[in-house]
Amino acid sequence: MKRRIVSLFILCTLILSVFAGCDKNKPAETESETVTQGSEYVEPEETAEIRSYAEGLASEVDYNGRSFVYLGGQSENFPAKEEEIGEITSDALYYRQRDIVSLFGVDWENVHLDGSEEVKQTMIDEVMAGGDSFDLVNGYVRSVGRPTLNAGVLHEVQDLDNVDLSQQWWNQSIGTNYSIRGKLYFLMGPINVFNYLDTNVVIFNKRVTAMFGIDDSELYDSVKEGKWTIDKMFEIAGRIPENSSGDGVYRYAAPEGIPFMFGAGYTITKFDEEGLPYVESTLPREYSDLSDKIVPVFSSPAQTAFEDPKDGMDFDEKYGLTVEELFTSDRALFHFPTSAAAEYMREYDVPFGILPIPKLTESQANYYCSASSWSIGAVYVLKTASDVEMIGRITEAMAALSQIYVKDAYYDKLLKAQSIFDLESADMLDIIFSSKVYDMADLYCGGDIDNLGDFIKALRRGFTYDNSNFASDYKSNARVVGIYIKELVNLLDND
Repeated sequence: MKRRIVSLFILCTLILSVFAGCDKNKPAETESETVTQGSEYVEPEETAEIRSYAEGLASEVDYNGRSFVYLGGQSENFPAKEEEIGEITSDALYYRQRDIVSLFGVDWENVHLDGSEEVKQTMIDEVMAGGDSFDLVNGYVRSVGRPTLNAGVLHEVQDLDNVDLSQQWWNQSIGTNYSIRGKLYFLMGPINVFNYLDTNVVIFNKRVTAMFGIDDSELYDSVKEGKWTIDKMFEIAGRIPENSSGDGVYRYAAPEGIPFMFGAGYTITKFDEEGLPYVESTLPREYSDLSDKIVPVFSSPAQTAFEDPKDGMDFDEKYGLTVEELFTSDRALFHFPTSAAAEYMREYDVPFGILPIPKLTESQANYYCSASSWSIGAVYVLKTASDVEMIGRITEAMAALSQIYVKDAYYDKLLKAQSIFDLESADMLDIIFSSKVYDMADLYCGGDIDNLGDFIKALRRGFTYDNSNFASDYKSNARVVGIYIKELVNLLDND
């Protein structure tokens, strides 16, 4: 049986709040945004404008109990619960769903499958059978989005009525980096919780900085002044003696070269004048220049704790503990996870700060923090969907309300207030998420993940380890990827 949310009648009788003590219409604001007039709550202006936008989308329609079916299997945060449970992100999704039901008069139904493989196959089977059972789908790009795009079962989302990709609740780089001749099939932003989990960052251990007399404000100020570069990171880390014995403190724990490539403004994918993606068949000089800079540092056992693919040993086999355990036991200054670390690091009693991926040079205009290709999340519409007017209108409203509920709950409350230990890191998160970038390379694969994986591994080795075969590895894998690009473009052109 498909689960249904509690009835609108019951919802209207509840005293709901985003956090304890708030009335049912109060969004999940931060303390700094709370405004009161006497004892009455006044919604922040930006939040009120977003809510008004969502209400405007609903003002011209009343779907009068029509079904809206949301399919997914991505995480414990899907589907939304049928009531508040006191868990910050889950409750935010519940509030969003509650408001959509109230605004549009739909009968919301969640269909939750066990995982990505089941979601992907269900989508393909549904379209092949000419079915119209699902209005919106939630899933990873790598394991759901790419194979269903290759199967030709996705609707072009830029054509959905009322979906405005210029709005702040949609990641602005997707239209540039994920479209093929203007065709776009994925929607990304706070509508999918993984928007706040998949971004590559730098974190540093504050006990280590104190141990070696490094002022944390120097790190933060360098970011704000546009001076946080690879060389600046190397210079600060160089104040820690080399760990030649392996018993001391490492400067770096488990660096990955690819985020530094994106951080330098480079991408795997290029686009020609027709908007068609391609990968250069030979390694561009700019890539090898970056490799020449970082490989001597990241492949040095005296500076870096790393997993070396040449010795065939996992990190914990090589060092006797995990990366997180090494970092949190004060044996490394810098670590290079995704933004999900800000949540799971709460399990450890260690103060840490968050920084964006550094620039290559100070003259570089912006910071660029790439989405990790393993955990990018999106929402999708199937090609056989019949009521695209309703789907577009509700999807846009969901995205707008996500800016109030999901972004605030996960980003402002969970990341800023609970997970990190100073206000400066909260400012860093603003910079990190505003500089987020994607790459079309995540889609290059004719259903066989190993081919894309081989290409990424070649880049990973070349940017992180002493690998004399970097250029030849790149060339051979780029050729394979080029074949898949042509197949994908042909499929979409003939669709």
